[in-house]
Amino acid sequence: MDSTVFITIAACLTYGISAGIRANYGILLGPISESSGAGYSSVSFVLAVAQLFFGIMQPVFGVAALKKSNPFVLRSGIALTTAGLLLLPLCRSMWTLMLVLGIILPSGTAALSFGIIMGTITPKLSPDAAPAVSGVVTASSGVGSTILSPVIQALTALGGLTGAALFLGIPALLLLPVSIFMCRPGAAKQQIADAGQHDVRLGQMLKEALQDKNYWFLLAGFFTCGFHMAIIETHLYTQITTFGFTDQVAAFAFSAYGIATMAGAVVSGMLCSRFSMKKVLSGIYAFRVLMVPAFLFLPKTLVTIYGFAILLGLTGNATVPPTSGITERLFGAAKLATLFGIVFFSHQIGSFLSAWLGGICLAATGEYGLIWIADMMLAAMAAAVSWKIK
Repeated sequence: MDSTVFITIAACLTYGISAGIRANYGILLGPISESSGAGYSSVSFVLAVAQLFFGIMQPVFGVAALKKSNPFVLRSGIALTTAGLLLLPLCRSMWTLMLVLGIILPSGTAALSFGIIMGTITPKLSPDAAPAVSGVVTASSGVGSTILSPVIQALTALGGLTGAALFLGIPALLLLPVSIFMCRPGAAKQQIADAGQHDVRLGQMLKEALQDKNYWFLLAGFFTCGFHMAIIETHLYTQITTFGFTDQVAAFAFSAYGIATMAGAVVSGMLCSRFSMKKVLSGIYAFRVLMVPAFLFLPKTLVTIYGFAILLGLTGNATVPPTSGITERLFGAAKLATLFGIVFFSHQIGSFLSAWLGGICLAATGEYGLIWIADMMLAAMAAAVSWKIK
C-alpha cells in the first residue's frame, strides 16, 4: 500500500480519538457531577472553560511545535489526555475539577488537534493529495464521536465515571505508537521541512501573517463558521422541538447531521484537489446563505427538518480542508499548526458569541429567527472575502 494511505490512517486514528473524547463531555456531565460532588451548573461552567482553553491552547502548541517539534507536541498531548482521563474520577472538588477537566484534558486534546496533525503529515504528502487527505482526516472526527458515544454511555451506566475514564485511557495510550509512526522521517522533502522548522521566528511569522490581508480573510471566514456551527450544536435541537416535533425526531435529525458532516468533509477535500480552494470555500459559505431563508420560510415538516439537517451537515466541517489548505499554501507546512491554531481560535470566539446571543434571542423574541438572519449575513460576508483571497 502507498505510504500516503498509512499516514492518513494514522492521522485519522489520532484525530478521531481526540475529537471523540472532546465531543462526549456532555455524556459524562452527569457522572462527573455525581462523582465530584460539584453541582450540574458548576460542571457546566468547567466544561465551558474547557472549550475556551481548547481554543487558546492550539496556537500555543503550534508555537511549541515550532520551537521543539511536532513529535514533542503530539506525545505531550497523548500524555496530558491520558493523565486527564485517569485523574478525572479522583476529582472531589470544584478546583480539582477545573484543573483536570478545565485545563489538563483540553490541553491534551488541543495538542492532538487538526492543525498539529496536518502540520505533521502535510510535508509527507504530495500537493495534489494533501487537500483530499485533509478532508478524510476532518471526517474522522465524526467517526470517532459516532463510535465512542454509545460505548461511553454504556460504560457510565455499568461502571460509572471510573469505568468510562479507564476505558478512554486505553485508546489514548495506544496513540503513542501511532504518533511515532506518523512522525517518522519520510522522503527528503520531509527531512528538509523538519530541519527548517526550528529556524522559523515566531514574531516574524506572526508579522508576516497579520500583514497579509488573505490571512485576515481566513480569520473572518472562520469566525463566521464558528458562529454558524454553535447555533447548530447549541440551539438547533431546542428549535426543532419548538416546532412541535418530538425529542426523538430532533435526535434523528442530529444523527443525520453528524453523518452528513463526514460526507461533506470528504467531498470538500476532493473538490479542493480539483478546483481552486478559495472558490470551494466561498461556495460553501454562499450555500449557507441560501439554506437559511429556505429553512426560515418553508413549512416545517419532517422532510424540511431532515433535509435542512443534512444540508447543514454537508457544509458543516467542509470549510476545514480549504481553510487549512489555503493557510498551508500561503505560509508553508512548518507554520500551519500555529497559524491554523489562531484561525481556529477565531472560530471559537464566533462559537461563544452565537451560543450566548442565541439564548438572548430566544428570551427576547421567543424564537431563533434573528440569530439565523445574523448567521446568513455573516455567511454572505464570508463568501465575499473568501473569493477575494489570492
